[in-house]
Amino acid sequence: MTGLTRDGGAKPKLLRRMNAALVLDALRGSDPMRVSDLVAQTGLSRPTVEAVADELTDLGWVAEVVSVAERQRGRPARRLAFRPDAGYVLALDIGEHTIRAAVGNLRGDIVHELREQLDGLDGRARIAVMRQISRRTLKGAHLKRDALLGACVGCTGGIDGKTGEVLFTGAFPGLEQIKLRSIMQHSLGCPVSVENDCNLAVLAERWRGAATQADDVICILASERMGAGIIIDGRLLRGHSGAAGEMAFLGAYEEAHGAEGIAYLVRKLASEAVAAGADGALRELAGGDPNRVDAEAVFAAARANDPVATRVIEQSLQHAGRSIVAMALVVNPELIVIGGGVADAADIIVEPLQRQLIQMVRLPPRLAASTLGDHGVLIGAIRNALDHVETRMLDRIEDAA
Repeated sequence: MTGLTRDGGAKPKLLRRMNAALVLDALRGSDPMRVSDLVAQTGLSRPTVEAVADELTDLGWVAEVVSVAERQRGRPARRLAFRPDAGYVLALDIGEHTIRAAVGNLRGDIVHELREQLDGLDGRARIAVMRQISRRTLKGAHLKRDALLGACVGCTGGIDGKTGEVLFTGAFPGLEQIKLRSIMQHSLGCPVSVENDCNLAVLAERWRGAATQADDVICILASERMGAGIIIDGRLLRGHSGAAGEMAFLGAYEEAHGAEGIAYLVRKLASEAVAAGADGALRELAGGDPNRVDAEAVFAAARANDPVATRVIEQSLQHAGRSIVAMALVVNPELIVIGGGVADAADIIVEPLQRQLIQMVRLPPRLAASTLGDHGVLIGAIRNALDHVETRMLDRIEDAA
């Protein structure tokens, strides 16, 4: 009850913050709006909307706009527009094989992005690549470092959300307990948050992906490794040490496979088949070379009814399906989203996985492929960074009361 007065109303500072958030949300999701329209949409009084608009304008997040036609007719009605270019955030997605970076504006739109391979680099070299790709992405967006209001780094493994320390990961070979937040804050000169990549993926799906209408959802990144981001009752589940959704347990009872993802298994099993002399579309797509087999080629061969590719995918999905069933039984979500690069093969993977859920779960969740593809973690990192930036901005409004 600390935010309420005795008569049940919000304290002035908290009320001011809440009003600013209402007006900001209304403007961010629309074209320029008249004050009267904002009054109608937010339910706030006109003086309150006018006062909030002044504060947001002073902070640079909102601008007054007047069309030529309105100017010619005399004194125009006050119209306000959200300024997505008033600041920017940087998002980083650090995997075990690649790193992605993107700059997003205050509406969450990606302005520029880059990607680099990390294979063959040790942990220290990968940190250097992080810094380099951050600078290059800003340069590609034609921005200086001081345009950044915040950043978010997504990384595999366990993350201490309070300190921004990576407790364990395969993304930085040879390094342990990496102080990723302090490293990147020093490099970027702005506040930085660090979050598990699967957690960011599920945030992205609920924001702009396949789970916008779901409050209980799991997003499973299933390309190279299997990991899950979990939202229950609309809230992200991190766990005691930030490692909720880690699926290393899959290796405890499997002789053949552990937490390997669908793309990894498809590629591995298909490569072994080509090496053993398998013939057909799969071999043609790989040029007869097992080292040239990738998941995309296997899915393409399956679409061409290649029996080897079809069998390989069936075997891989049986393994992945068991892990998805286990998560469904423990969490009981409304929706499970399959994310990562394998989401592009939705026409092949969704139906068999849904069938396993129906067979093995009494109240099976709905299954869907991500609509964000391999951009899920980046988009979630942008959302996370924007959440922190907006919180700091609203803190300033509240403190000024």
